[in-house]
Amino acid sequence: ELMNGFRKISTYTTKTTSNKNRNTNVRLSAEAINGRTVMPGEIFSFNGTTGERTQERGYKEAAAISGGQSKDEIGGGVCQTSSTLFNAVARADLEIVERSPHAWPSSYVEKGMDATVNWPGLDFKFKNNTDYPIFIVAGYSNQKVTVDIYGMTLGKDVAIELESEVTEVIPQPSGVNYVLNPNLKPGEQKNTVTGRKGYKVDTYKVWYQAGKEIKRELLFRSTYKAYQETVEYNPR
Repeated sequence: ELMNGFRKISTYTTKTTSNKNRNTNVRLSAEAINGRTVMPGEIFSFNGTTGERTQERGYKEAAAISGGQSKDEIGGGVCQTSSTLFNAVARADLEIVERSPHAWPSSYVEKGMDATVNWPGLDFKFKNNTDYPIFIVAGYSNQKVTVDIYGMTLGKDVAIELESEVTEVIPQPSGVNYVLNPNLKPGEQKNTVTGRKGYKVDTYKVWYQAGKEIKRELLFRSTYKAYQETVEYNPR
């Protein structure tokens, strides 16, 4: 039965940037999940599989979102791997157990199609809700990260895609929030939070058979909050 129905049931690819440190982190995290087998009923954890992203394990400093700001931290960029995995998993009709959107939309996937992670608390998890093993094949090459999911077929000519719809645009708060920071040099000021619009997004899982839509369901509702421009200063 496995021989007759076993195949690649989904694949997803995202394009990275030219930042070498970030691409190193994407590559290492893709290598960590590559070749993993998820047995029926088993829950896969991205953090549990990759482990803590540390310098000792080869991870580099690169931009990551923290507290509404973009900051360099060890392992920055691994969210691209977890987001690519999420897209492949959803298209394989596997059960999403834990998934969170970023603070603001990512450039490498559509709104509502990201899955942020942060060690140790913020994780991406899915469950193999089928009766057969699931296999993950992942890799990075030429500024692209790809995740393939192998398992039993979804059905003859059946495929799943994701669609996102912005249901609300949240205006950027007006004005600038000035915050006193006595640790800055006298007269110095720096922008700490970039002002941004926010969004509410509905993401749908859509089934196709022979190219024709046969079913759709709401998968997630995501909220990306709006941010007020924030500037820290020291007037002395």
